[in-house]
Amino acid sequence: MSKLPKLNNSVLSRIREELRHINYQHLNESARKRFTLVLAGTDSEINDMQRWLDTLEYPLLKQWARRSATGVVDEARQRRRLRVVRFADAGDIALFPEEYCVALRQAAFCLTTARWATLLAPHASSLHVYDAGDGEGTAAEILETQQELRFALSHCFPVFRAIHARMEIRATAIQNASWALFTAAPNLVPNPGQVFTIPAEALSDFVVLTVNEIKMMFELVALSGRRVQPLHTLPEFGIILGLAKVAQSAATNLLGKAPAAGPIIKGGVAYAFTSAIGEALFLYQIAGVRPSKEFLEKRAKVWLEEGKTVAKKLLKRERT
Repeated sequence: MSKLPKLNNSVLSRIREELRHINYQHLNESARKRFTLVLAGTDSEINDMQRWLDTLEYPLLKQWARRSATGVVDEARQRRRLRVVRFADAGDIALFPEEYCVALRQAAFCLTTARWATLLAPHASSLHVYDAGDGEGTAAEILETQQELRFALSHCFPVFRAIHARMEIRATAIQNASWALFTAAPNLVPNPGQVFTIPAEALSDFVVLTVNEIKMMFELVALSGRRVQPLHTLPEFGIILGLAKVAQSAATNLLGKAPAAGPIIKGGVAYAFTSAIGEALFLYQIAGVRPSKEFLEKRAKVWLEEGKTVAKKLLKRERT
């Protein structure tokens, strides 16, 4: 377990106060929302789709863990969510029994291959086409169109977790970039060049960014198949605070200790570190990988340019 860094009581008390406003119960409700997913096709196609639902493709996992992992998988929950409609040819579809028609109408969506999509569309309430050659694209399309079920889908099926994690990490990174961008603007913070080295005068920034990252942590816990229970997430809490401590020196290196570093750079750095911390938390959720200083620094550098681009867009939008 990552050791909790030494932070003064005022910082921890402020964080605890802000955490009271995070509704983790709502996350649990979203993750356990009931739905039915119908898999329709031949025996071999259904077997392929079932295997696909249980896979998790995440490049960083291979780089930092060198083993496969998926996070928590509850097979009983999966069985409750899945319905199977098997057929051999188009004639079978024309002669569907009523129970199949009811299952297709009541399901959140039906997943099938391209060869059956047109024939099944009139029977299904919603339909997605499974593409074995672009599994990530299929998962992304489903998450985009089934937004109310995102946490429930990821909580249940590993295939959605990496893409969903990237969505939540990016959303939090944008939030933190926005906060850092405008508090670092001239005349808003007395010494903006030091805002990311976590000095006393930047306490409010540190608290807000950290609380957003803890909210992101709860989201990653939920989408990785676990129930969010704050007292059971002390290791993750330690990871966040530990990486925030490491970020002191890492942020200084990225900024080059430039006293004239502007809001866009600071927004970019906030985006980069939040993204790196999110990736570290996700790796811990799915594989138990404990993040290192090397990981944070390397990943923050990877995300810095995108962070500055995001910060520029945020600043431009604010000025128009």
